[in-house]
Amino acid sequence: MDEHDNLAEEAITGLRALQKAQIQYDSEMWDISRPKLANIRHIQLHLAITVGKLARLIEPQDHRSHRGEPVEDFHQEDLLPIVADLLIHAAQIASLGSLDLGDVLASRYRQNALRFAPHGQIKDFGLPRDGTSVG
Repeated sequence: MDEHDNLAEEAITGLRALQKAQIQYDSEMWDISRPKLANIRHIQLHLAITVGKLARLIEPQDHRSHRGEPVEDFHQEDLLPIVADLLIHAAQIASLGSLDLGDVLASRYRQNALRFAPHGQIKDFGLPRDGTSVG
């Protein structure tokens, strides 16, 4: 197994662990879970709020860039809650659809690679040398 295969396996395994942790978190602290429509609608509301926070963070920089003014780097403390919330909601949506988050990401990487870099290593992301799935 080479470095690329190890990275794919670590990513898939980590996402599966994230998804399991999110299921436990939701079982203890997520209010709206049934019916599924109410659950995904509420997740979507939280996701929209999170995307709004990201927009609020980058919008002033976008105006500065447009005017040719210097643009500041983003501060880690500003991005931390946004990135965490995006991961949370991705895990929730995958679980709601009975999807394996690791497999979902690996599949998407492979789809994009076939479109944009068909000769690169990512086209085989998550596939061991024999063509079966990792994990």
